Amino acid sequence: MSLLSGLLPAGHALAVLLALTGAVLLALGTHAQHAAVTRSELARSKAAKPEAAKPEAARPEEGRSGAAGSGHPAGMRRLLRTPLWLLGGALIVLETVSNVIALGLAPIALIQPLGTASLALAVLLGARASHSPLTREAVFAVLLTAGSVAAFVSISAQHVEHSPASPDAAGVLAALLIAGSFAGVLLARSRAGHLARVAAAGILFGCVASGAHVAAARFLAGEGLPLPVWIVIAALAPASAVGVWLVQTAYASGSAATVLAGLTVIDPIAAVTVGTVVLGEYGTLPASSLALLAVSAAGALWGVRLLVGHRHGTLQAPRSPAVSASADTMGDAHREGVPLHP
Repeated sequence: MSLLSGLLPAGHALAVLLALTGAVLLALGTHAQHAAVTRSELARSKAAKPEAAKPEAARPEEGRSGAAGSGHPAGMRRLLRTPLWLLGGALIVLETVSNVIALGLAPIALIQPLGTASLALAVLLGARASHSPLTREAVFAVLLTAGSVAAFVSISAQHVEHSPASPDAAGVLAALLIAGSFAGVLLARSRAGHLARVAAAGILFGCVASGAHVAAARFLAGEGLPLPVWIVIAALAPASAVGVWLVQTAYASGSAATVLAGLTVIDPIAAVTVGTVVLGEYGTLPASSLALLAVSAAGALWGVRLLVGHRHGTLQAPRSPAVSASADTMGDAHREGVPLHP
């Protein structure tokens, strides 16, 4: 804590510590939920094999439609009865609380990039679960990601301005949250591929983080909450729910590391963009600082790409989980170190 206090402006050290704690909780929660979804998809696939041999008229409606995957109501109801999935959800709720407090104490540009640390931790968790030793490339990727994020946060700390958002800015953000929620629902129910779902979830969660920052910052500063801020607060819950829905459909069609990459890379990019364009958090940036921010951001993106590539090879968009369960579920379970039987 004393080290953070020496590197960051007064009042921001606690926020950074809370954000780092949240990154750990996010990695643990994501790992647990992916394991639960993988098991659920495996069980559903096994149950569907005997049904496939029956005449179509004799099959249950759910089996004919294929809509019982994790991205549909029946699949979600099944997950809500799974202890491991609920444990992961509880950890993510704790991460959310920790991150909201951090966002109220410091600008978005300082807090959201720290979530990238959860991807590095997820790689370590996956290696332990699958009993796979880390290669030099993986260690390099972890160090590159951590170092780049640390550099980005340190540079940002010298130029960000932490002040409550104006009502006009809050109104623009409220419109983004509402529009993003509707778009997310349409995407979750579509035939869109894995990467589209990951990207949409990351963007939506970035907007949610921005909304939480606006509300928490005004509350902690003792400022009043004008109508646009109340609209932002009201939009946070449905936007978060749609984001979770997108994440579950992404789990069912790809790897946990790819999903986490979306939550920890696209999320902060979206949040920092909103903070810069809508909320005006950055002051005047000299060319040298702007160049260093760009280099550190590129380093973080490269590190994340190496981490995901180390675990799962080339990123591809599998079939939509809204149509059928992923054909690679068994392979994903093995790579993630998830036991194939509860």
